[in-house]
Amino acid sequence: MNHVTLVAIVVIFLISGLFVQLGNVDANATTNIVPTWVKHIALLWTQAEISDADFINDMRWLVEHRIIPVEDLVENADGFMIPDSVKKIAYYWSNGNVPDSEFISGIEYLIQNGVIELDDNFVSRVQKERMSEISVYNDTKKSVVIIPVFTASAYSERGFYSYYAGNCDTTCLTSFIYANAPLGYTASGQAVDILESLGYYTLTDIDVDKNPKILLQYDKVIVLHNEYVTQKEFDAITTHPHVIYLYPNALYGKIVVNYSANVLTLVRGHNYPDVKIRNGFDWKFDNSNLEYNTQCSNWKFYNVTNGIMLDCYPENHIMHNIPLLRAIKDY
Repeated sequence: MNHVTLVAIVVIFLISGLFVQLGNVDANATTNIVPTWVKHIALLWTQAEISDADFINDMRWLVEHRIIPVEDLVENADGFMIPDSVKKIAYYWSNGNVPDSEFISGIEYLIQNGVIELDDNFVSRVQKERMSEISVYNDTKKSVVIIPVFTASAYSERGFYSYYAGNCDTTCLTSFIYANAPLGYTASGQAVDILESLGYYTLTDIDVDKNPKILLQYDKVIVLHNEYVTQKEFDAITTHPHVIYLYPNALYGKIVVNYSANVLTLVRGHNYPDVKIRNGFDWKFDNSNLEYNTQCSNWKFYNVTNGIMLDCYPENHIMHNIPLLRAIKDY
């Protein structure tokens, strides 16, 4: 099927009144998210009456004309072939056996893996629109992000991880506090950048440790990879009633801080001072086992006593993950 044929199908359904405008789609519905006539294209593809290349071109056209409403438009990989599972979903969907959301997920998978290559200008335009929708500049509720400067300091050269690697004695369990150092992967640098750009307030670990009650000024607290915190900060976070634990392995190592000397020291956790000690606070909601789930392909939040926790480490994806950013805003 070439683009002329595809456009002809669209025109026919426009005339017959069966075309569903994207603006009128109920995003929460399990059916009719995608116009019914698209099932005809999917069926032709699964029956080998149109080629893979034609199907991909048709899906690209439908996405770029917002007829198939996908959430994730960002390509994260390259060189993939179309897996049989996507074709099976398309077949079942064309016969009405799976909901529209399953078919859309298949199209998103093809986009993410570089099979469907969208126009850069289209992606940029949609991303800007969606970023505007998920910003919190006009929210009446105040949300704050805690920037993990203690964790960034612990990961610094000749810091805690030099000790863990056996390259240094316990003197490396005391590190200078680098309050203004660039944040990297281990200190949620991408998350800080995107959340600040969306209008979230920010505090640092230092702010919370020095004045734990400051969190009570905010309706929602967002914890990043704040792996190393003081007891006061731990207590302030875990007693706040509305917290998003956005990164696994948060609140893991207990430290003490000497502000006069500008240093922090690990006192408990991460197999110290005993190899049997994991979480330095013996926190029952420790989810460090999820830290290495970095793909976040089927992410979800689950409930804890004072909030929700994400089940993966989102640093590589959060900048462009609109559904995740929307979930953060909506909680």
